Amino acid sequence: MLAVEGARAAARAGSRTSTSARDGHIVLVRPEIVVEIAFNDVQRSSLYPGGLALRHARVVRYREDRTVAESDSIEAVRAIAIADGVIS
Repeated sequence: MLAVEGARAAARAGSRTSTSARDGHIVLVRPEIVVEIAFNDVQRSSLYPGGLALRHARVVRYREDRTVAESDSIEAVRAIAIADGVIS
């Protein structure tokens, strides 16, 4: 399970809960809740610190059966972007 998937499958992203800070369009949160995220594509983005954005991202469900430690990170998103040729 992962934090990304494109049109390929439903993915799981860790952390969405109480806000810790806000800086423009970026909201920092404490990782406490695991959510499954579906999306259509991954693309490069200069707006986000990770350098990537999920296209048409949507919450599929909250994963109460998973812990934050079991969720995926930006590295899983990068792996998909590399596989799709978005980044090298």
